[in-house]
Amino acid sequence: MIFQPFIMKVDCCLNSKVCLTIEYDGTAYFGWQFQGDDKPSVQQKLEEALAILFNEKVGLVGASRTDKGVHARNQVAHFRAPREVDTYNFIRAFPAYLPPDIVVKKAELVPDDFHAIKSAVAKTYVYRIWNNDIPSALLLNRALWIRKPLDIERLNRACRHLIGTQDFNCFRSEGTETQTTVRTINSAKFIKSEGFIEFHINGSGFLKQMIRNIVGTLLQIEMNGRDEDSIPALIASRDRTQAGPTVEPQGLYLEKVHYT
Repeated sequence: MIFQPFIMKVDCCLNSKVCLTIEYDGTAYFGWQFQGDDKPSVQQKLEEALAILFNEKVGLVGASRTDKGVHARNQVAHFRAPREVDTYNFIRAFPAYLPPDIVVKKAELVPDDFHAIKSAVAKTYVYRIWNNDIPSALLLNRALWIRKPLDIERLNRACRHLIGTQDFNCFRSEGTETQTTVRTINSAKFIKSEGFIEFHINGSGFLKQMIRNIVGTLLQIEMNGRDEDSIPALIASRDRTQAGPTVEPQGLYLEKVHYT
């Protein structure tokens, strides 16, 4: 799919569909999805900004429903422009109406059949771990701190069992209805990156808190003696109680939403 980017000026007709790429620190929010005025969300803040820009309510559809405290480097969302926006410079206008922990990085005109959720073919998430003897005050809301040195090779041997199309009900937290718990994981691995250990996972989609539950389970291999070859039996069981704990949200980042 070829997008027509607009940064400085937009040539947009009435009811054109606009796609935004958004970066945010999720610390202060109850996730992406709107949950009421008493629980601020990223979607809410963006829709409030759009309402000011267009002087009317504008609905925004996000590609991924990130949880409370989860961050995004490249969240994708679309909306339908209620009127011509050729005089609008979205990139320059948004900072005046958004809190500094939410930034619109890019705005694009997209085909009418584009949908932030339905057009996505895969998503990549990264979970960051500060694997150091001493914690970092600056990373308190940016990464999970683990003092014990982690064996990446051992963790990656366990990751191999995640690849493929499988029923991942054992990693699904309750709270969100879904038609199926079958998902396809294209890749999953731990890497070292600038003092961090990062878990990178790419898949067709993810269940509620699935990635945080996977990380919590894999970390049990290093922290609690779980057998690295126990993952296939765990997945086959479909039993959430047999998996590990849900790790804290501050280490999780929506890295990229993939489109054809």
